[in-house]
Amino acid sequence: MAKGAGKKLGRGKLALIIGAAAVVLLVVAALLSGAAARRAAAAAANAAETVTLQKSDLTQSINVSGVVQSAQTTNIYSTLNYPVKEIFVEVGDAVEAGDVIAVLDTANLENDISQAQINYGSAKRNQSDSVTNAQTSLTAARITAEQRAMAAANAEKDLATARADAAKPFDSYTYDRAVNEARITLERKTSDAFTTLSDYNKALFSFDDYKYQNAVTDASIALERKRRALDDADRNDGKSYAAAQNAVDDAQRAYDRAVTDLARAKDDAVKAASDKADAASKALADAQRAYDKAVQDRRRAANDYADNSAKKVESAEKALAEAKKQLESAENSVRSAENALKQSGAGTNVELQGLTLEKLNRQLADGQIVAEAGGIITAVNAKVGATPQGVLFVIDNKDELYVSARVKEYNLNTLSIGQEILITTDATGDKKCSATLSYISPKAVSEAGSTSVEFEVRATLADPDEAIKIGMNAFLNIVLETRENVYAVPVSAVVTDERGSFVYAVPEISFNGRPPRGTANAPARIEIPVALGIKTSTSVEISGGGLKDGLRILTDPENKLSDGQQQGFGMMPFGRGR
Repeated sequence: MAKGAGKKLGRGKLALIIGAAAVVLLVVAALLSGAAARRAAAAAANAAETVTLQKSDLTQSINVSGVVQSAQTTNIYSTLNYPVKEIFVEVGDAVEAGDVIAVLDTANLENDISQAQINYGSAKRNQSDSVTNAQTSLTAARITAEQRAMAAANAEKDLATARADAAKPFDSYTYDRAVNEARITLERKTSDAFTTLSDYNKALFSFDDYKYQNAVTDASIALERKRRALDDADRNDGKSYAAAQNAVDDAQRAYDRAVTDLARAKDDAVKAASDKADAASKALADAQRAYDKAVQDRRRAANDYADNSAKKVESAEKALAEAKKQLESAENSVRSAENALKQSGAGTNVELQGLTLEKLNRQLADGQIVAEAGGIITAVNAKVGATPQGVLFVIDNKDELYVSARVKEYNLNTLSIGQEILITTDATGDKKCSATLSYISPKAVSEAGSTSVEFEVRATLADPDEAIKIGMNAFLNIVLETRENVYAVPVSAVVTDERGSFVYAVPEISFNGRPPRGTANAPARIEIPVALGIKTSTSVEISGGGLKDGLRILTDPENKLSDGQQQGFGMMPFGRGR
């Protein structure tokens, strides 16, 4: 009995174990299903790239690169054809104005000077009257030719100046001011004329005769009263009757005087208003004439300016033509004098050899090449033994530096002279040097027809760092505007259409893998309307009631919306249904 009971108890335990295993399997399956759902939802939510919305500072600026240059550059040349003997400087050396920086090999020149001195002495000893006269004529002809050449050069400059002056617009400031003042006076006199005309009409048709009418009325009443008193007087009492008659006569005269005063006052008022109107009319006519004259003066001055400019150009052209003609004649005279000198049989003469000797001595002095300004040697193109050609040395002022850079045309309207700029270089590391925008090119520096139009700008360094050298690359940061504690997203995150601008947020996924309460089965993109603020090359400021910290904003919704359904995303506008 006990054995059978034991077997039965074993089968009960087995059933319990099987039941418990089934429950465990169901729980595991539910957990696996929930995890799979969460992974699927998380995969769908992360299928598109997002940024987490947090407030920060956003700065709008222009960043360009440029080259450090000197504000004062001096190029050193030589007009002599003697080889370089010795060079005393190299790139990086500091020099002062007047320092000898190189010398030429003038040994041959010194020999030429010795020979010229001999020739000069021989010419002085052996010159003849014919040679002297021929040389004098040649010298005079050369001087005349040089004067004519200078006159022609000056005439060319005068013509260029006249043409430049003619191209300048007429400066009408003084005349415009006179016209404006005359116009203001005319308007004022016109207003005055209308006012006096109104006063005249009032005096003529609306004269204020209240006081005078009262006087007439009072006089009329008094006259009537006296007449009644006369009618009541006793004609038999001669004395009383005569007094009453006299009273009537006095009252009549008072009445007549009141009527006359009324008429005279009205006439006086009309005359005074008429006189004022006449004066205002005359003043208006004078103002009109003054305005017309100012306009005519401006027109005449503009025409005279154009005529005079044209006449100056024409006169300068004639003067240049005459100067060239005289120069040609002087050059012919030089050639004739040279031929006369040759025909005289003179190989040398005092004047010619003297000029030659003077020229050679000047060349000897020019054999020393000196610094024409103080600064740093930034280029040495001269070579020992080589004949000087072009620029031999370049001297740059190291204390006056600026950075030359280029900016796009659409950035020009944000720049202004005097604007503060921060400059960095590789040599100065993170140190930021202060500079001021000192120049904006009035003309594009990019090639004609270029699709990317650029303008040169220059930033003058306030206190150049010793580590900054001429020719270095530099980086300019021009701050235009800074917004603090604002939301900003990548530019690609904003979608703008006819309805406005929007960003799209991905809703948070709950722990059990289900969408937030109130949404569809699949997570939805939430459309949030925004207002746009400042913009940089990568980010844009956004604001709106639907924004808050922690929102996950899609960075490229336009490319993802087309296949959003395949990724399990719906689309739900923020705060309203479709």
